[in-house]
Amino acid sequence: MNTPKPGFVAGILFVLMSGAMLGSAQAADVEPTVISQRGDPDRWFQEEMTPMAYFKTLKKEAEAVYQLSAIDCKRMERSQQSSCLRDAKATMQQDIADAYRKSGIRAR
Repeated sequence: MNTPKPGFVAGILFVLMSGAMLGSAQAADVEPTVISQRGDPDRWFQEEMTPMAYFKTLKKEAEAVYQLSAIDCKRMERSQQSSCLRDAKATMQQDIADAYRKSGIRAR
């Protein structure tokens, strides 16, 4: 049975990996598909840059961090889980309070 030489295999792997990386780089350069149709107003496709939009973004980030923290807390020993979750929730609430302050939106 003929086995390929290690240098040959390494060369083939190099060529395959190079092609894969080149293909992924080209895919990243592709512009997103525009889904607008004739007659659609431009305002439908402009990002909302209001204080409320900024607040919603900050709030969404705080909630996402809380979810990740909760997952980590649930992996801890049972005796530490409740205090970890309490700390994570307190941090989220502080982050949301900061979001109100940063965006200028009044807290409810």
